[in-house]
Amino acid sequence: MEADVRKPYCPPGAEAEKARTIPAEPAESGQTQGKPGPAPPQSDPPHFEGFQRATQLMGEYKEYASYYMATKIDGIKGSLRNVGIYAGLGIAGLMAFSALITTAVALFLVGAAMGLAHIFDPPKYWLGALIVGLAVLVLIGVGAGIGLSKANAGFRKATVDKYEQRKRWQRGQFGRDVEQAAGAKKER
Repeated sequence: MEADVRKPYCPPGAEAEKARTIPAEPAESGQTQGKPGPAPPQSDPPHFEGFQRATQLMGEYKEYASYYMATKIDGIKGSLRNVGIYAGLGIAGLMAFSALITTAVALFLVGAAMGLAHIFDPPKYWLGALIVGLAVLVLIGVGAGIGLSKANAGFRKATVDKYEQRKRWQRGQFGRDVEQAAGAKKER
């Protein structure tokens, strides 16, 4: 794809800016048509060139700042788009993995129930499924109870350690901790 070199890049609003500027070449005046017109100025005052250059530089720097901000915004958009894509892929992978685990557990439990049902002389599939289901529920309940008690014990120990450390700091800073200060207040 080739760039169109016939028409240079023109930022938005620049055409309106062009219309407001004074053309470099004077337009046809009334003198050429036979009518007296205003005399062209001999030379611009010296301060006008500096002002014109400053205005030009301000426009140029404004365009550079706009360009810089546009590239930064596009970079942020690209990063957010990539985060969204990776999040979607992660969610799809998690769903596939969960389905795989669920299927494996279901097949294992169905197989265990069928195997248990064949222990009985005429196979009783309902009894095998009932026993396996009850065993799974009991195991889940026992596991949850043990997990909760361990977690609560850990939280309690962490909280006690936190306040013991704080009391040690108070004894180091003030010569006594909150319990000693409360005991001294009761003795008065």
